[in-house]
Amino acid sequence: MIKIVSVSLIALMVQPVFVVLSGSAEPLPAPKPLASSDKLNEEKTSLPSPKPKLKKNPKPEATAATDPAVCVLDETEFTSIPAIRGEHSGDAGCGIESPVRLSNVTWNEKSVQFKGAVTVSCEFAEVYTTWLRQDVMPLAEKHFEGGLETVRSGPGYQCRRRNNQPGGKLSEHALGKAVDISHLQMRNGTTVSIEEDWGRKTKPGRFLEALHKSACKRFTTVLSPEGDEFHKSHLHLDIGCHGKTCTYLICQ
Repeated sequence: MIKIVSVSLIALMVQPVFVVLSGSAEPLPAPKPLASSDKLNEEKTSLPSPKPKLKKNPKPEATAATDPAVCVLDETEFTSIPAIRGEHSGDAGCGIESPVRLSNVTWNEKSVQFKGAVTVSCEFAEVYTTWLRQDVMPLAEKHFEGGLETVRSGPGYQCRRRNNQPGGKLSEHALGKAVDISHLQMRNGTTVSIEEDWGRKTKPGRFLEALHKSACKRFTTVLSPEGDEFHKSHLHLDIGCHGKTCTYLICQ
């Protein structure tokens, strides 16, 4: 015997059953409101600030000690002038990067003037003025009443070859690293001449002998009238490099 079940009864059996809870059940919590923009800003400000980015290999600020254009000379009056370019003198090898024009130096509250303009490199000026203040001026005080008053020399910088010989090596004068002294004037009126007093057994002669000895301890090249025929009238001083290690000294 075959039983026939109505379709409506089967549909009822497979439909999902929804149960409505009675009023005694706890209600669901209300959804939280979205945070306001002010609240978000407050939360952002509470976060730690990001670390600053470090600069790689920061360069030190330029100072008088590190800037090659700044020249510092003790007890010396001078004027820094623009760089000298050799091209303007017809020889690109000439020139001074940091030239100065010397006016006077002071020692023991006494000032020594330079007769005429003396233009040299800052590097040479440091050696030259130190020698004058620490060696020459004390020696002059020892030999002459009142000491030294004036130094007469060549201009220092000259764009030329050694001994003014065409085709020769570049002179240290062309780099502002040399000076030629011809006379030294004392406060008591005595004039010491390199050409006339060199080698004599006189007070000026003994002074020049002591001056020459002190110069050989300061400069890499010292050429007196005994050196050669090109230096009969003056004392040549420079700080040029001699030898592969620049340690060879010339004292004549």
